[in-house]
Amino acid sequence: MKKGFILIKKIFGSFIKLLSFVLGVAIVGALLGANHFAPRYSALISNFLGHTSSKIVSNGGKEADKKYFTSDFASDDDWKKSGDALVREVEQEGIVLLKNNAKSLPLPADIKITLLGQNSVDFIYGGGGSGSVNAKGLPTLKDSLESSGFKVNGTAWDFYTKGPGKDYRKEVTSVTGQGEFAVNEVPQSAYTDEVLKSFDDYQDVGIVVIGRSGGESADLPIKPLKTGVHYLELDNNEKDLLKLAKERFDKVVVILNTVNAMELDFLDAEGVDAVLWVGAVGQSGILAIGDILSGEVNPSGRLVDTYAYDVFSAPAMANLGDYTFTNSKIKNGDKFMVYSEGIYVGYRYYETRYEDVVLGRDQSGQYDYKEAVQYPFGYGLSYTDFTYGDVKLTEKNNQFELSVKVTNSGDVAGKEVVQVYLQSPYTDYNQQNNIEKSAIELVGFEKTKKLAVGESETVTVRIPKESLKVYDSQGYKTYIVDAGNYHFTVGKNAHDALNNILAKKGKSITDGMTHNGQENLVATYQQTELDAKTYSVSQETGETITNAFNDVDIRAYDEKATYLSRRDWTGSWPATYREGAWQIDDEMLKELDLIVAEDDKSVQMPVTGTVDKEIGKLDILDLKGLDFNDPLWSTLLDQLTVEEMDKLVRNGGYATIPLESINLPSTIIKDGPAGISSTLVGGKSGTAYPVQVVMGSTWNTDLMEQVGVSVGNDTLHVDVNGWYAPGANLHRVAFGGRNFEYFSEDSFLSGAMSASEIKGVQSKGTFVTIKHYALNDTETNRIGGSMFANEQTVRDLYLKPFEIAIRESDATGVMTAMNRLGTTWAGADKGLMTTTLKNEWGFKGIVSTDQASFDNFAYADLREGLAAGTNLWLNTNANLWKLEESEYTPAVVKQLRESSHAILYTIVNSNAMNGLGEGDSVKEVLPLWRYWLIAATAILGLLAIVLIYFPIRSVCRLISKLFRKKK
Repeated sequence: MKKGFILIKKIFGSFIKLLSFVLGVAIVGALLGANHFAPRYSALISNFLGHTSSKIVSNGGKEADKKYFTSDFASDDDWKKSGDALVREVEQEGIVLLKNNAKSLPLPADIKITLLGQNSVDFIYGGGGSGSVNAKGLPTLKDSLESSGFKVNGTAWDFYTKGPGKDYRKEVTSVTGQGEFAVNEVPQSAYTDEVLKSFDDYQDVGIVVIGRSGGESADLPIKPLKTGVHYLELDNNEKDLLKLAKERFDKVVVILNTVNAMELDFLDAEGVDAVLWVGAVGQSGILAIGDILSGEVNPSGRLVDTYAYDVFSAPAMANLGDYTFTNSKIKNGDKFMVYSEGIYVGYRYYETRYEDVVLGRDQSGQYDYKEAVQYPFGYGLSYTDFTYGDVKLTEKNNQFELSVKVTNSGDVAGKEVVQVYLQSPYTDYNQQNNIEKSAIELVGFEKTKKLAVGESETVTVRIPKESLKVYDSQGYKTYIVDAGNYHFTVGKNAHDALNNILAKKGKSITDGMTHNGQENLVATYQQTELDAKTYSVSQETGETITNAFNDVDIRAYDEKATYLSRRDWTGSWPATYREGAWQIDDEMLKELDLIVAEDDKSVQMPVTGTVDKEIGKLDILDLKGLDFNDPLWSTLLDQLTVEEMDKLVRNGGYATIPLESINLPSTIIKDGPAGISSTLVGGKSGTAYPVQVVMGSTWNTDLMEQVGVSVGNDTLHVDVNGWYAPGANLHRVAFGGRNFEYFSEDSFLSGAMSASEIKGVQSKGTFVTIKHYALNDTETNRIGGSMFANEQTVRDLYLKPFEIAIRESDATGVMTAMNRLGTTWAGADKGLMTTTLKNEWGFKGIVSTDQASFDNFAYADLREGLAAGTNLWLNTNANLWKLEESEYTPAVVKQLRESSHAILYTIVNSNAMNGLGEGDSVKEVLPLWRYWLIAATAILGLLAIVLIYFPIRSVCRLISKLFRKKK
């Protein structure tokens, strides 16, 4: 017994010693790893924890606490209240009333409501990835309705939150934008007798909530889900829920808590009385739903997308998928997508083909607008009615002014969106030179004030004359203005506007129109002859404009390739290019491989690390407010060393580094388009706004500028200086995973809303990076995928939002896309980064990459990007993108210098300079967490020594003992 006990004691002691040794080794390994990786990711860790890596040392003078940009709020409490109020206002103006049979809405105050569907309790507040919103603690839909005075069925609510219904949760995108997409509506079999009986006491209104979301890194699935339907249509459980609502409730209201255009044919059925599209609502926007349902607010939102009965009817759907270069082994260089639809995206397709049917151009008999489109672009109802009259068009100061008298002819007060559309002539020259024209194009809009019943407002919309231009890539190889009649009109939506123009042309319902238009709302401008001169030079810089994207056109690689054309809708209809599998030639493979820019041997090594003897040492503050091309910049840049410029350019992930030598403070940069978010990299969060698709649906540029100012205030309160936003890509297809963080399918609306928001943000000294530049309109293979489109499509559709935003707001930053244009990474495409962005549009500021901290971006070379005009790498790993010493040639150093110029210019004019007065200095400091790491290393290191020492000592004693016995 005693021997057994001693044996067990020895075994246990040996186990403890082994465990002690393993634990000690593990601690040592962890400490070595932490101290190895911490310096690499120092900026990211500091950002995450909200710690600083630099500080301002005051000289004690009056300017020591200088504030160049200040918050509009004296306290954080006032700031937060203002953010909540603005989020609610944006949602109020962004909600779109799609259906309102027999004026079912607004609802009486004492009405009893039952909320139906898992989405009623699992509401979508934001998207996944950079647009994500932390919904913890935010108001619910029940809160919203009860705050507006409605009585809400608590039994049904508990069924979804605590009862059997809680087991059916949406499986949408995670923070990274990845995960299974599923509807997960509660099946009828799960409803208990108790919850069904509760409907009797709350049967006035059944509100059915339908939810769909998206996220970064994955498009919505186009293949059928497990339930047999695709993600943008109702599944059987949702259809059963609607049927239940129709059977059990006096009135049925549907709330679309969705961020992508869905197939909504079920809304046409009898029994659905009213429909509200609300998008994703941000932190307090859900309260606006109660405001709308109660009539406290009259809905004034308008759709920013065309809602087709069949989302697959869009021509772009033929080329949305995972398509492969079958013989490419290049990492992130084996995928492609062809924009074969050309300019015919959204309403540009549906409305143009409709006109061609009415005019007899399209005689295929395959197109019926009524069967194709449920809700046109710009559609939205109100609780009141508005009439238009007295349309006048004047030309002055190189712009048109269209005025229209808007009268509230209904019975409640409300706001109206005045939408101005243009039709350009579609000429023989266009057809001969493959220039495509949309039958209708948005060129201006304004939102009225709140008009009382019977009140009128004359709204004037200013339209740059430049709106008449179109890009001609084959004939004059520049922008032209065709000869012919240009028709301007106002309309309730794109389809309504086109019908007005068709009426002007003498057409009516007898010619196949869906309804008769109002020709009195059309004004015409006549261009007597084709003008290929005026816009062949940049209106900003005077630079000559000619083709810059020949190599992005699929016809550069395949002469037989075609794009959709209204000359022959059926004959040119897109098919999946090469059925999604393309074996490319050696030359194309070479282009896809990592390309190093050719070194310009004529460049002389720039001056570095040198202080001008006459001017003396300059600080960054000496350059504040100076023009980008001021000669003093050259003097400052001479002071920087190659090492400083290299670090400044390479280490720009969510932050920029400080430079003590010129007293440059560090900056913090945060995502995303729905507000300053801590989701991805920690730190502090600002206000969580409704997603951009809701912002776009307000059609209110003044409100968007207020949002921008509010975001600027957010940055001042959470110590942020730059913002990865807004998003200016388009809704090319309904399945775009990030459609929620882009404004619209339309270029002009996207550009106008971006410009307004940027003006507001920059007024508070926050620099932006408009993303993702360019052709990053879907998430499928956005990392390295080759996107092919013709030059007209690139310029007139996909670059236009960026152009408008930059030229109208003097935007300070752009983020490049991760995809390729043709075979060239976007950030290395000189036509994109320098020819158009800088030379044509006059952009001055930072061009940043998208996420560049990992190996998945290895298809892009630092030198290639620098040569094209990219300035800052969104990189959080200090060891990445380093060049060999021999690679810092005169040309590369010159490009580092140019990039440093752009970065410094942006920072010195930002709120990062707050607190830096004349004579003050910036000192790099160890962030607080580095002290934590030092302390942890010391304490845990000692612990590890103890844990390792005693087992080793025991082993050594044992060996010594055995050795003595052997002797």
